Amino acid sequence: MVERSHDFLKKVLHPQAICIDATLGNGKDAQYFLAQKVKKVYAFEIQEDVIEKTEKAISNPRLFVYHKGHEHMDIIHEPVDAILFNFGYCPHGNPEITTLPDTSLEAVQKGIQLLREKGRMALVFYAHKQANQEQKAIENYVSTLTSCDVCKVQMMNHDAPYLIEIEKK
Repeated sequence: MVERSHDFLKKVLHPQAICIDATLGNGKDAQYFLAQKVKKVYAFEIQEDVIEKTEKAISNPRLFVYHKGHEHMDIIHEPVDAILFNFGYCPHGNPEITTLPDTSLEAVQKGIQLLREKGRMALVFYAHKQANQEQKAIENYVSTLTSCDVCKVQMMNHDAPYLIEIEKK
């Protein structure tokens, strides 16, 4: 689903694009945005050791990393073209440190407000201890959005991560 999320977001990535990697982790999504030659990538991460490791791997003046949860993304004060979330825990990290239903829902709500017209948001959901509550809360919210088109992409024949694609009208 990571590749699908990148494909979905690619349409809005251009040299002046402002992007948010809402769950930095190992930096794969931030690297993807930067490789598309976007203007700026804001990233959020709560684990200091993960930030240090990722910032060493990605040294780029267009990357701005915040040691804060994604629910604080309203510190950004400019319209955003693309936002990417990976809900769960950091790969190769502590699986006990996960995204949480309340803060994830708050982050998605704030992200919708930051998106410019025709801006896109991709939500990738992975299994973790609070995944069902998190998924239900976010799906209930995004299914009521009238300012956006919302699409769910999910494997039907086995359990796997799934994707929700959102485009602001």
